Amino acid sequence: GSSAYQTEGGWQSGGRGLSIWDAWSHTPGRVAGGAVADAAADHFGRWRDDVRLLHRMGVPYYRLSLSWARIMPAGVGAVNEDGIRFYSELIDSLLRHGIRPVVTLYHWDLPLPLQLEHDGWLSPRTAAAFVAYASLCFERFGGRVLHWLTLHAPAQHAVNGFARGEHPPGRTVAPTREPYLAAHNMLLAHALAAARLRKMQAARPTDQRALISLGVHADWREALSGSEADADAAQRSMAFTLGWMAAPLYTGAYPPAMRAALGDALPSFTAEQAALLRNSSDFFALQHYSTLMVSRPNATFPPLPETSFYAAEGVRWHSTRGARKNSLGWDIAPFGLYKLLKHIDETYQPRGGIVITESGFPSRGDDAAPHEATRDTARVCYLKRYLQAVHRAMEEGVPVRGYFVWSLLDAAEWEHGFGTRFGLVRVEPGTLARQPKASAVFYTRAVKAGGFNASDGECNATAQAAPRFRAEGAQLQAVVNASRGGTPSLEVSRTMLLRTVRLPAPARQQA
Repeated sequence: GSSAYQTEGGWQSGGRGLSIWDAWSHTPGRVAGGAVADAAADHFGRWRDDVRLLHRMGVPYYRLSLSWARIMPAGVGAVNEDGIRFYSELIDSLLRHGIRPVVTLYHWDLPLPLQLEHDGWLSPRTAAAFVAYASLCFERFGGRVLHWLTLHAPAQHAVNGFARGEHPPGRTVAPTREPYLAAHNMLLAHALAAARLRKMQAARPTDQRALISLGVHADWREALSGSEADADAAQRSMAFTLGWMAAPLYTGAYPPAMRAALGDALPSFTAEQAALLRNSSDFFALQHYSTLMVSRPNATFPPLPETSFYAAEGVRWHSTRGARKNSLGWDIAPFGLYKLLKHIDETYQPRGGIVITESGFPSRGDDAAPHEATRDTARVCYLKRYLQAVHRAMEEGVPVRGYFVWSLLDAAEWEHGFGTRFGLVRVEPGTLARQPKASAVFYTRAVKAGGFNASDGECNATAQAAPRFRAEGAQLQAVVNASRGGTPSLEVSRTMLLRTVRLPAPARQQA
């Protein structure tokens, strides 16, 4: 997958207007290293090559986002036909190459005028503007795009922009109220856009209608201990991390745990709005990366200050036991994806099943030589282990319909600039030349073969298993060394066989 701001570049080309991320990144101190995405990965100029690359990889679907500011520079009103033409040609090229586009309408790059004139997502006027923009896209690209995502991870967008202040608009003045209002307006924007799409295509045969959903980001939250208090904390934490967006989509209301904790700080839906929200998604679009362990606050881990956005959740977070961390400090815990998929299926029974629309592995974006930077074995292991977790859930009846890796290309990673890279394909600094990494080779083979081989000892996602693995290996090597120079005895042969069989066991996933 990809997003417009992170990969396109061409920030002042083809009639594109400014987005909030253009203004944010050009403000000193906002992005690591002062990085800006003016050129990004230059997908705007190199999209034909990128489509050919996707075709060689054999992927049947490609998730991309549209730049609202490229299509409607002011966010409302005048349409930029050059922007429409760019996306139209891109979509047509994907289809000619046998790749079906999955299009996200909004991936955090709000047109700057809507922020300056309407206070962005704090205003229902922005939601109304989004519906008009979405309707235009349905009209111009409809019939060719059969899978739409309205908004990408609204809860994260709201928290980062209106509580933490790490993303635009960078507000921190009311962290216990504004994030909930912004997310509320984004949910309503989704519901209204979904209703508009369904009305526009009502005359089409059912099998020719496009599907629509909203991208829900969620980590898994595991109880720190077997105590009832920690089990309750984990359940409450899931309400805040998953239920905040998912519950309105399937029940028309926020989770009771959120309402009890937040009171009037959490907006309410009218009966009409609740009806629009219920079943407004044709499939569950899940974005997942990591897992956290949670506990009830206690003397050792006291409650967070009341002024903190996270205080209302009423839990304390902990690293996942034994898990390694990626370059952003997120725990690598495949069992969390398995449990999350099971939880979603049991809690919401989503029609259309579950599509994992984003999952991937960040690595440090240094300027290492290309032959070194493309040996991303840690990313290959991440993909294998997380895909194994998906397969396990599917074997137990969870209707998972798809898995999208984030991301196709190394790109501008929001506040981290170019210091973090998720791409299956390396984008060479300076020249922006593309070079597939080992992960791209693995993914290509897996897609074309419909599967892959993996052994327990090949990848190890847990830190505490590594010493055991090394110890078993060292002991096996000692036995082998002792047997050199002659035919091993029956007892030595049995010992070697036993240790060989035991060797992969310490590297098994704790799931």
